[in-house]
Amino acid sequence: MDVLMVLLFSIVAGILPMVLYAVILWWFDRYEKEPTALLAAAFFWGAVPAIVFSLIVELILDYPIRQFVDPAAADLIGAAMIAPLAEESFKGAALLLMMILFRREIDSPLDGIIYGAMVGFGFAAVENIVYFIGSSAEGAEVLGLTVVLRAVVFGLNHAMFTGFIGLGLALARASRNVLAKLAFAVVGFVMGIGAHVVHNLTVSLAEQIWPCLVTFVSAYGGVLFLFGVIIWATIRERGWIVTYLADEVRRGTLSAEDYEITGSWFKRMGVRLRALFTGNVRGWWQLGRYYRLATELAFNKQRLSHFPGEQDTQKQILTLREQVRGMKPPAPPSAAPEPASQPAPPAAGRARYCAGCGRSYRPSEANLDACPVCHTPRAG
Repeated sequence: MDVLMVLLFSIVAGILPMVLYAVILWWFDRYEKEPTALLAAAFFWGAVPAIVFSLIVELILDYPIRQFVDPAAADLIGAAMIAPLAEESFKGAALLLMMILFRREIDSPLDGIIYGAMVGFGFAAVENIVYFIGSSAEGAEVLGLTVVLRAVVFGLNHAMFTGFIGLGLALARASRNVLAKLAFAVVGFVMGIGAHVVHNLTVSLAEQIWPCLVTFVSAYGGVLFLFGVIIWATIRERGWIVTYLADEVRRGTLSAEDYEITGSWFKRMGVRLRALFTGNVRGWWQLGRYYRLATELAFNKQRLSHFPGEQDTQKQILTLREQVRGMKPPAPPSAAPEPASQPAPPAAGRARYCAGCGRSYRPSEANLDACPVCHTPRAG
């Protein structure tokens, strides 16, 4: 096989599926998208530093092991013990750094899974390239089988391993008890390493039937478990939005209509797509930012309810509240105003709906000449 073609094929087959999986997982993050730069940094950490450091440790430990056991046993120990411990330790180090430097970004179990999976996808992309290049020496059929097994059948494995670690750290951050924090972090780390050990061990013994069955059950069982956590966390996040933004309507931070839209992913998408399909890209972006800020406000209020002494969270709530209020005028008070203070009705012929983002104008906005969200000029 042509060396250049093998190299190009291996790079594409190694990276493209992992990027696709990462985009799909990003799509599941419905209410508060994580910063793209941090997601890219997590992917990069898995692809470069974690790979390099893991390889160094594995090579260093491989030599003394081979001095005491035969080559077959050394290979099994390296694959089933040394590799999982080294790789998950260095992949998990990225998550620990994020918890220290960007702890505000990990405010739910879903966030921990997403960041952990991104590190895993990056690691798998580069590791797969190496395996694909190596298998090409045995022919095209072996290369094709290796691609199917590593990129498709078990393509989510590294994301699952480190996803367990991220989930444990996220649950630790949300816990108020010190012992519970430690327990969640340790259990997540052990689950990540344990799943990795089971996979590598059963693959190494795959000449028999039962290890193959264990490999499939452990791989897809772990993925389904994390998928269930993602669904649970998404429903839980929506509950936070509905619960903790309710009093913001009374405060005048956002309107009842915007409160209803913010708590529904489908309504958010509908409003934003309406703006996008009418050519108002700026309105589409502004609406996304508005919903994200409102969601962050809800999440910070939820955290403050569990950690009332966090002064930085209190300050963040005040900042977010002003940002949300600043993007839209305050909603009218719930009590009926005096007739003299009622806003003037819209002038005849003035549009009742924004042509850019599709939101309806409130009575208090009767005299506005442009949408307060997307700034599209008002017709009429």
